[in-house]
Amino acid sequence: MSKKLIFQDLNPALLPALLLLLIVCLLAGCSGRSDAVAPKSVRVVVASDTILSGMLSSLLPPKIYSVVAILPPGQCPGHYDVKLSDVEKIKRADLIVSFKEMSFINKNGPAGAERLVIDTEGHNWMAPDSYLRGLEYLAGRLSKYSPEDRNEIMSRLGKAANEVRACADSVKGRIRHAGIAGRAVIASSMQKGPLEWMGFRVVGEYGRPESLSAREVVRLSKTGKEQGAIFVADNLQSGPDAGKGIAESLGIPHIVLTNFPSEKGYLAALEENVEIILAAAAIQKTAFKDSRGREDETRQR
Repeated sequence: MSKKLIFQDLNPALLPALLLLLIVCLLAGCSGRSDAVAPKSVRVVVASDTILSGMLSSLLPPKIYSVVAILPPGQCPGHYDVKLSDVEKIKRADLIVSFKEMSFINKNGPAGAERLVIDTEGHNWMAPDSYLRGLEYLAGRLSKYSPEDRNEIMSRLGKAANEVRACADSVKGRIRHAGIAGRAVIASSMQKGPLEWMGFRVVGEYGRPESLSAREVVRLSKTGKEQGAIFVADNLQSGPDAGKGIAESLGIPHIVLTNFPSEKGYLAALEENVEIILAAAAIQKTAFKDSRGREDETRQR
């Protein structure tokens, strides 16, 4: 059958629609574009640790960015040995985000990768106030890095900040309800900021286990006794047993808090730290009541 016969058999009313379809196809072919918009390639963002990776994941659109952390949550940054797999992750990065103190990540990575090095100026970002400031700072820097995603980044910032504020209010409320706000504690220097944010008085602090001398233990034990410390808080990453001897000498609970979120995220880590504190406070309260009861019995005799 010839082309001439085919067009003769066509309904004349269909010719305008066919011509329009032909023009659209020709324009698409000339521009080299298909009807479907090609998706953006996924950008790899490597963070030095789980605080930053959690923040980045909450701010960046997940369909466009893939975020990974190098430092495992239970590891001390100062004692971490970079693995070959870590180096490979860093080399694939489009953007590297790290705290200034974490030099292990700043020594690696491709020359062409963007780098964002953050100076906390001595603030511990596990404390909600500092975490919120960090979120806002990162959102601003990420908006400059990817201006095309600025609107979504700022929208996600609002949602993340509201969640942190709600959790922070709940945490402080629980501590006040337990009647332990304002009480004295002894703590690792790495936990001082979060504990003071919760409302505790850190009357004595210490560094890493290797720097804690016997004289320092005696001094801190004396301070804890004079100030009525209700627990000794160690930092998981820098040494979970550093303050154990101080707690034993005072006869008060020894607890271990984390300075980095687990895979469950920042809010879960904050709540878990508070659960540990409240459990220790309950133990100390019971022990105090038992001690007072024994004193009363002795007087009655």
